[in-house]
Amino acid sequence: MNSLARSVLLLLFAFVVIEAASVYEPAPLQQTNILTPTTATCKPTAMDIFLSSIHPRLEVEPEAHVILVTGNESADLDSIVSALAASMFLSRLPANKGSIVAPYINIPKIDLALRSDVEYILSTSHINSDFVFFRDDLPRLEQLASKNLLSLFLVDHNKVSGTMSSLQAAKVVGVIDHHVDENLYKDTANPRRIEVVGSCASLVADEFFKNAINSSKDEESSDDEKKIPDWIQQVSRLMLGPILIDTMDLNPEMKKVKPLDAAMAKLIFPYTGWESMNDLYSRIDVARRNTSSLSYYDLLRKDYKEWTVTHKSTGQDVKVGISSIVGLMDKFAKRDGKEGIQQAIDRWAMNRTLDLSLVLLADDPGKENGGYQRQLIVNPVSSSMKDFPGQMEKISHLQLERTDIVDTDEFVKRGGCAYLQKNSTCTRKQIWPLVEKLLTQPSETSNL
Repeated sequence: MNSLARSVLLLLFAFVVIEAASVYEPAPLQQTNILTPTTATCKPTAMDIFLSSIHPRLEVEPEAHVILVTGNESADLDSIVSALAASMFLSRLPANKGSIVAPYINIPKIDLALRSDVEYILSTSHINSDFVFFRDDLPRLEQLASKNLLSLFLVDHNKVSGTMSSLQAAKVVGVIDHHVDENLYKDTANPRRIEVVGSCASLVADEFFKNAINSSKDEESSDDEKKIPDWIQQVSRLMLGPILIDTMDLNPEMKKVKPLDAAMAKLIFPYTGWESMNDLYSRIDVARRNTSSLSYYDLLRKDYKEWTVTHKSTGQDVKVGISSIVGLMDKFAKRDGKEGIQQAIDRWAMNRTLDLSLVLLADDPGKENGGYQRQLIVNPVSSSMKDFPGQMEKISHLQLERTDIVDTDEFVKRGGCAYLQKNSTCTRKQIWPLVEKLLTQPSETSNL
């Protein structure tokens, strides 16, 4: 690229940063309990500049190495925020000075609109998602991988997902996760941190936040020791949200919060500029529950993961998909009808060419209606999976109880079953390993 072209691109980069600042203004740094975007015109923050510089830098520095920080394919609040926050931290490390660090959200960009809680947090943190890579950008990333110019940093998962299989050649240089350890990338990932906590954002905060605070204090003028650096406030507002949501407001009764989650929330909160963690949790929770505008089909694809495993008896591949939905069967049966629910499940399973699909439902309709509850729909798509619901019923830990709330003749005929899950502490993070064992391990060794 000649010098004139580089100059033009740098001017374009400057324009993009200024334009971004005019749309996404950082909130004032004083204490406030208003969790909505401000309208005051402010200069761009370090995080604004970081995000808006990624695409221009790729044009100006075509041979630069790219570190892609990616969450998992469900792209829930914790996964997206962990990728954004970790990217910002990594971009400021001296070791990465010559690299381009970029966050990646593993869904088509259009699907971000399905995630009202994510959009709420991005709005209150003044983050412009237009500057982030989505699944739509895979062809460009594949080109980088083919030139050995791409590395992967995994957050909220510890195995490269199937939707990113075209990037398998890229080296995994970091892992921060809270799921079952797949025992991969031990020779290449640094850090490689996999711990059981409520939120992956807690691990990201513990890994980077303390050092970032100390470094930022060194950078700030000694005349104003209490000043909160703008980018620190932005990442603080990002990370606190999923920590609260994934631990249900740090509630020990729900058995999700771990000591590290509570410690990181306590550490982060003073830097947000907000006055109430409970208020933040309530607002995000309201946004998360607002699914009235989404069809059941959209709910199935909103928070979704899939795996392919080799069946223990047949040796054939089995493709499994698990959707997580906020809301209980009664609510959707009244809204969409049993037939509408089953048609959506069948359509999504066909779209994803699944052999087995599961739908996990959860909600808290209030103490007067039984409090927090979980439910499960098991849909054997392939005939070879017809007996699978009966196998799941043998997992005593889940405490499954049959219900006919969403049963249709066709659903029951092919072996489908719906359940009330009396053990409400088991989420997809715990259920998938149990499903995987049933499919891949002989019954005498599965220890379920």
